[in-house]
Amino acid sequence: MGKTGLEMRARSTRKPAASQAAEAAKPNPMRGEILNAAAEIIVRQGYEACTMRAVAALVDMKAGSLYYHFKSKDEIVEEILNQGIETLFEFVQDTIRNLPAEAPFAEKVSAAVGAHLSSMVGKDRTFMHVYEHLPPVIKRRSRKMREKYAQLWRDLFAAGVDGGEVDPAIDLAIVIPYFLGGLNRVPEWIRASGATSDTVTTLATTMLLRGVGLRA
Repeated sequence: MGKTGLEMRARSTRKPAASQAAEAAKPNPMRGEILNAAAEIIVRQGYEACTMRAVAALVDMKAGSLYYHFKSKDEIVEEILNQGIETLFEFVQDTIRNLPAEAPFAEKVSAAVGAHLSSMVGKDRTFMHVYEHLPPVIKRRSRKMREKYAQLWRDLFAAGVDGGEVDPAIDLAIVIPYFLGGLNRVPEWIRASGATSDTVTTLATTMLLRGVGLRA
């Protein structure tokens, strides 16, 4: 039995699976606008003020239409966190890679700390400012990406140990989360203190290097 005209037309308009996947992978400008709007609300007004209705109003969209792009407010916030950490990861990683391979551990750490802090306190880094305004239960949603970022620092310190520049007795499983936790709290007090990111970078680097048996 032959195919009907309707069936033939349906088959001719159906996109191959590869084309569908490629289309899904394309950047979605509206999703970006939504993420930026939500981040702005959280940073300016707090987490509780970031409702689906408030986000929709900021991007000039009906509240119901927002659910076409994101299932919930928590999904939006989780995406903001993941994108922020991914951007931080790439920036710090590129900063380290741009140094000469033979650069001493102290120089690499100082550059990494500077890159981290400039990402955290820069005025144009809205996604990175969101984290400090979130309740603990929401912060934990980015655990997988934060672990990826922590591994970058563990690799940096492990190279320092292998090169004889870091005390091998240092427990990196404790040092890395302890140190990153301190850096992540900087945005909460740096503005009130009047300190610059360069000043904090020098202080943090000096304290860290002395702690692992080196001097800045």
